[in-house]
Amino acid sequence: MKVVIEENELAFRILVNEPRPIVNFEYKAGRIIGEYEGLSHEVKLLGHLIRIREEGGLIISKDLDLKEHVLGLGEKAYELDRRRVRVRMWNLDASASAPYSWYSDPLYASIPFLISVRNGEAVGLFVNSPAELIFDIGLSKYDEVNVIVPHGDVELYVVKGPSIEEVIENYTSITGKPLDPPDWALDYQISRCCGYEPQEMVVRIINEHDKLNVKPSAIYLDLQYMDSGKLFTWNRVKFPNPRQLAEDLHGRGVRLITIVDHWIKLDQNYEVFLSGLGKYCETPNGELYVGRGWPGAVVFPDFFNREAREWWASLIERWVKEYGIDGIWLDMNEPTDYAREREWSIDRGVLHKLDDGRRVKHELARNAYPYFQAMATYEGLKRAGHDKPFILSRAGYAGIQKYAFLWSADNTPSQDDILLQLQLMESMSISGIPFFGCDIGGFIGRGDLRRYRPYADQGELLVKYYRAALFFPFFRSHTSSNPDREPYMLRSDYTNAIKRVIELRRSLMPYLLALVQESHETGHPIIRPLVYHFQDDEDAYHIIDEYMVGGGLLYAPQIYGESRRIYLPKGNWVDWWSCGEYEGPTWIESNREFPLFIRENSIIPTTSDLRIYGNGRIRLRDGRILERNESVLKAPGYSKAIIYSNGRCNEVNLT
Repeated sequence: MKVVIEENELAFRILVNEPRPIVNFEYKAGRIIGEYEGLSHEVKLLGHLIRIREEGGLIISKDLDLKEHVLGLGEKAYELDRRRVRVRMWNLDASASAPYSWYSDPLYASIPFLISVRNGEAVGLFVNSPAELIFDIGLSKYDEVNVIVPHGDVELYVVKGPSIEEVIENYTSITGKPLDPPDWALDYQISRCCGYEPQEMVVRIINEHDKLNVKPSAIYLDLQYMDSGKLFTWNRVKFPNPRQLAEDLHGRGVRLITIVDHWIKLDQNYEVFLSGLGKYCETPNGELYVGRGWPGAVVFPDFFNREAREWWASLIERWVKEYGIDGIWLDMNEPTDYAREREWSIDRGVLHKLDDGRRVKHELARNAYPYFQAMATYEGLKRAGHDKPFILSRAGYAGIQKYAFLWSADNTPSQDDILLQLQLMESMSISGIPFFGCDIGGFIGRGDLRRYRPYADQGELLVKYYRAALFFPFFRSHTSSNPDREPYMLRSDYTNAIKRVIELRRSLMPYLLALVQESHETGHPIIRPLVYHFQDDEDAYHIIDEYMVGGGLLYAPQIYGESRRIYLPKGNWVDWWSCGEYEGPTWIESNREFPLFIRENSIIPTTSDLRIYGNGRIRLRDGRILERNESVLKAPGYSKAIIYSNGRCNEVNLT
């Protein structure tokens, strides 16, 4: 076994047996620490003992201290602190055979990146392999983290801190900073499976929302807009003039998003299928690999090579230009194959052709399939004139943050699921995926009684979902065979409660968009678990039902009833509504609809005023700087500020 260790200002890179990664990231070595050969090797980096040994493939071990915390690993349905878990990295259609819930593993996306916090200092570990990795965090061996790699060469990074924020900055400097999305992508969006139809009904749905002053920024078309499940086609009975539909929506300030799956219908009369010949996944004997999807027999674009990505980008470009499409929703792209009942996965022996001409088995490359599909889709949208492309992807791998939003897909409505979605949001955020969300209200519906979990009052549960997701970067209502969830179809008290969520979110859009810009430039997440800012606070590692919104706001969604306990970490905090001040760490009780607290020395811009507690500085999406230093306030573009001080709110006229 040959091991080379390199270092630069971001991380140490360890190369085992001269790897040729399937996904290549930017890393320029500043110096070589050493080169070693032997049956195994161990090295101490940033206070952590790393051991590598050959055993079938490779086993990477790291010592696990008694009170060490392990965070990250992406979309995993476990506690925020990953100690005592064993999880797989294998993109899976997680609700194909049974609904996912707490402790289901794996789910849809695979992010093989963890953050270890020991004695108050954070270090990252990123194993750059899209194969089926196993992460065992002190479960099999109490004092070890073990990563099982099913192949004999690998690239791994030990990412420098010492804060969680610095680890994420450095990790995203390697794998790519998050995309710069269009502003509307942070607003309220609507969808339904398997599609709003027909064409005139789509416009009526928007008009009804508009009557309530909750017009969505985007509406999604699911499978039923297609002709027989064929990508890049329209059912002309349901949608006789799709270009006119896009124009009607644009005239109302609404964008049109279409679902685009990864499979191509096997049909010799289908122009898209014929145009892609030579660019599909193959069996080891050179035949087309044929699976099953919604259209029936399907083939799978081989996004791992440049020729296939170029072809796909051209299809996306033409589709978007011809019909005025504003964004692409990539679904089923783990990739799922319904011909393979064992995990609904493409056969492990299917071959992918890489850019350098190598052919690799699917089992070694699977998790990167959505990464390369998103890359090609992003390029197609750029060519079509979208300077800030919008892509929503169900599956993903490390680095996909450069191209797409992700969401947690087919969740099942329940109180437990609300807590799970909060945890998934927070974990993805500190795994380098800031643009994430869930199907608000839950996707799985009463049409499948094997999966559906009855709830006495769906309206009440729906309101709780909206409250929990108030600041989630991806904010979309989507469901399957459940009752209508559009606000105009609900009982009036639930309609009004949901309106208040949307109105509060929109009032804070200047702050959210400032965080979007910060995320794009630095990699910082928008939604942050408390431990992100308070990594020395042991209580914070146990809290998932509160989150920080950027560095200045703490939100504790009212999801249990009319009142709840709230933990405020160290420092000074002020209640957004009552102006009452609190010194943390402390627990308080709140019966407010939206328990929201400003952290001392923060400026929070809204659509109508500034909220200021202490000194602070923030840069808005458009580049304006808002700053307060003692009695000097610079607030270009604002005429009013509300200053919190000594338990009071003082309104200040700035003109």
